[in-house]
Amino acid sequence: MAQQQTCLTQLEDQALMMKSKREGLFREPLPRSHSTFSYNIEQAFSDYLTAAYLQISSENPRANLPCPVYTDTYQQLVAQGARPANATVADLISPFELKQADSRKAVLLIHGLTDSPFTYHDLAQVYYQQGYTVRTILLPGHGTAPAALRDIDADDWQKASVYAIERTLKDFDQVILGGYSTGAALVIDYLTQGPVDNKITAAMLFSPASEPHNKNGWLAKWVDAIPFVNWIDKDADLDFAKYESFPFSAASASHEAMSRISLDELRHRQLPNVAIFSTFSDIDTTIDNQATFKILTKLHDPKTRKNNQLDRLVYYGDDKNIPASFPADYQIIRDDCDTDDCKKIKGMSHIGIVNKPSNPYYGRKALYRNCGSYLDDDTLYTACKYQKDVVMGERTAENLQAHKPFARLTFNPYFDKLAMHINGFIKDIESAAQ
Repeated sequence: MAQQQTCLTQLEDQALMMKSKREGLFREPLPRSHSTFSYNIEQAFSDYLTAAYLQISSENPRANLPCPVYTDTYQQLVAQGARPANATVADLISPFELKQADSRKAVLLIHGLTDSPFTYHDLAQVYYQQGYTVRTILLPGHGTAPAALRDIDADDWQKASVYAIERTLKDFDQVILGGYSTGAALVIDYLTQGPVDNKITAAMLFSPASEPHNKNGWLAKWVDAIPFVNWIDKDADLDFAKYESFPFSAASASHEAMSRISLDELRHRQLPNVAIFSTFSDIDTTIDNQATFKILTKLHDPKTRKNNQLDRLVYYGDDKNIPASFPADYQIIRDDCDTDDCKKIKGMSHIGIVNKPSNPYYGRKALYRNCGSYLDDDTLYTACKYQKDVVMGERTAENLQAHKPFARLTFNPYFDKLAMHINGFIKDIESAAQ
């Protein structure tokens, strides 16, 4: 009997991989058949979750494909009656609410560009174990197919984020806001728009999107207007949890989201009096972290934020790359590599920070590998995907030159330590609030 095709067997199918890379089999969403959610603050979060699930189920061409990727979060969702025992792609990438019984505190987590709420399956456990209900959202244009990003802009993401934040504030007494990459930019944008509800106790920023290394991101919206020029990258799109292909319109929307938290913008805004936890790598090849340092410096201003002494940064990098202008009183945490295993990793990547090494899809022994550095070289692309031993790390020019093939790191070898730092931060902010 033939093996049932799943999201994992698709990854093993080399012929399908190359065919999809050439022909874009999963690049276009199916025709929309369900109405969109209005993001009215009076609508219950459960209604939002249902609407998002229906949208993914109807528009994602692989939504109903079996996907046996059982994270701890998924198993808890099954136990809570929020997911079926046998997962499909839609079940894993839809936004979720991991509920605590009789708890009045919650964390809302916003994913990044091209991602899905699956991004937070590992981090959700960290917050849940601290007694928090965990909510995630799906940014418009995500969860279906990459071409859906051609129809959205930063305003769409902001609208969804504002609904989720304010609905969560309506439902809980204490709220932590968390964002990864573009999601972090949306969190900062919200918190600096005006008076902040005192229910918000902290902002937690993972690989926050401040400025891209490519300073010509503003050009994307003009390039996108040229007929038949739609894509920056075209990949196989067999990663069930995030898009691999990348349209120009997505770069334009991301640039707009980041421009809203530029230093020029923040200069005219009210800084939030909430504690800020952030973590990033100094060799991140997606985001210019010198710009991130400048934004964190601005947000740390002691004249307007009495809680800035609680700010802390988990920094994966070299001290020499910390600018001299960075506040001397900023608590910086560095985790040294203390195992032979982590010494094999060639630098923390932008996309790896949020996943633990045992993640069944993105972890050290998982099937998925990020090989987007070789889109124009089928030989290296295939070797990266299927060769038994592949060096992993951030896709710097030096790493790509020294190691062939080379896969971009999709997990955090220091994840357990990061979880410990998050727990310590939460205890500190809760103690300060008493």
